[in-house]
Amino acid sequence: MINAIIGDVVRVMDGEVILRAGYVEYMLSVSAQTASKLSNLSLEERRAVRLLTVLIHREDSMSLFGFYDEAEREAFLQLQTVSGIGSKQALKILSGISVRNLAQALDTGNLKLLSSIPGIGPKTGQKMILALRDVLVFEDEKSKTNGQRSQSKASQWSDIITALVDMGYDRRKVEEVIDSLSEQESEAIGKLSHHDAEQLLFRSAVKLLG
Repeated sequence: MINAIIGDVVRVMDGEVILRAGYVEYMLSVSAQTASKLSNLSLEERRAVRLLTVLIHREDSMSLFGFYDEAEREAFLQLQTVSGIGSKQALKILSGISVRNLAQALDTGNLKLLSSIPGIGPKTGQKMILALRDVLVFEDEKSKTNGQRSQSKASQWSDIITALVDMGYDRRKVEEVIDSLSEQESEAIGKLSHHDAEQLLFRSAVKLLG
């Protein structure tokens, strides 16, 4: 499975993004939420962007989906457990509502809000409530970051450490750089979600590692 692709954003289109990683350009289907976040990145921030992925392989096609954070990817996978909802409709749902609001609507049984999402009628909305209430739980990224501060730094930033090592950098050197950067940027990191903090540290680490 392709867990994530790290590369430069080449183009953001309606429902799609082109990401250049090495000498390969990947076209990923994305929600309007992810497309908006990528569009709002500065030119500098569009370098070494990490998008989480899901690869769906069918008999006649292969589709690669990209997600800005883990919450959106988890929602995408959970939505497809609902009868009648496939990958394209799941992405359409996530384009029409944030993961936070979706989880709240499911937990409170807000059928009116769910039915207002493009492509979702009362019948499908009811199916979603029955299947995903108390299953799709939105974990506030800020709270997640605060909770992880008590863990070791190597564990806290394990995803980007692994990503850098996979790019060919020495693990010990990577851990030293991440440890140093996390201290230097502690104030900035404290104001960011865990995902955005990872992006900041990853871009800075790539520059230092050369």
